Amino acid sequence: MALYIFITTVVVAMGYFVNGSYRTTAAGGARGRRQTCVASRQEFLNKILLVGIFTILFALSALRIGIGNDYWTYRQQFLYISGGDRDISYEIGFQWLVRLMQALFGQDNYRTTFAAVAFLTCAFSLKGIYDTADWFVFSFFLFMANGFYFMSFSTVRYYLALAFCLYSVKYLLGKQYLPFVLWIILAALFHKTALLVIPAYLVAYYLKWSKKTLWMIPAACVVLVVGKPVIRRLLFLIYPFYEGDSILDVGAVSYVNIAKCAAILVLCLLFYKAAIRDNAKNSMFFNLNLFALILYSCGSYIPELTRICYYMVIGQIFLLPPVLQSIQDRKMRRFFCGAVIAAYICYFVMFLIKGKSDYVMILPYLTWIFV
Repeated sequence: MALYIFITTVVVAMGYFVNGSYRTTAAGGARGRRQTCVASRQEFLNKILLVGIFTILFALSALRIGIGNDYWTYRQQFLYISGGDRDISYEIGFQWLVRLMQALFGQDNYRTTFAAVAFLTCAFSLKGIYDTADWFVFSFFLFMANGFYFMSFSTVRYYLALAFCLYSVKYLLGKQYLPFVLWIILAALFHKTALLVIPAYLVAYYLKWSKKTLWMIPAACVVLVVGKPVIRRLLFLIYPFYEGDSILDVGAVSYVNIAKCAAILVLCLLFYKAAIRDNAKNSMFFNLNLFALILYSCGSYIPELTRICYYMVIGQIFLLPPVLQSIQDRKMRRFFCGAVIAAYICYFVMFLIKGKSDYVMILPYLTWIFV
């Protein structure tokens, strides 16, 4: 646990010096040239820091062995893939990646395959945060404190797909719909649940709240509650092995995630006019948080609900920073920033305490260097 806390502290401290404000257009004349010079130095510093952060995160992930509740299961599935087993449930994109690594490094050199996945996951997650965040260090802190990085040690296909989805956000915000869809399709080649991102993100981006649209919230809750038999039947057509599974199909209510989404919703509503109402980007992430809250509250019967909701919850790392920045009163802004930071530190500690549990297994950290 101490190692994870230390690594998180180091990379967040490095992220503090990453500044994307230079991306604004410089004015002309001598002042413009000075601004351009400063921007160039900051851009260079940003690249150095980002490479450093990436190297640390990639190394920690790539050098692990036996970390994650499905590490050895994946290793066995790699062998099945190399043997041409047609009953493998992994998506075709992941199978291609495994075969490529086996062709390059050997049939059972599974550590290189985990390293390749770690490289892609860390690279696209970090680039996605840098390209989309208004306040990089705060968004990056939330990303780490939420456990998104450390959970990528488990269910590696899902978190690779999530990294691609995170990277795709900038294209939707820039109304570049074709690249956005193509990146989601690429993500779906590694975990098909990523296809849910296309309708969810598009609806979140274009949905505007007013007296005429508020009815959609109770309607969605009713559909989820009343439509339980139909929804489960459709899900089991796609994932038949989830039905009745003692781990995946338990129907447990995630009270922690409900509380977290609800607390963020309340904070956003307090500063809705200043930060969200007329800001399409913030409005999208606000809607995604609301969608996740509705699903967590009314759709607990959905197998692996957290995986579906995390496509929406990941937007919280981009939502909270601008909401906090919109607070005009300095003392109030400091109070809420401190409260959010303290809450996420507590959440991070709770997450690490559960790191030894059978369904997480990211602790204790082991590396193949010393095996």
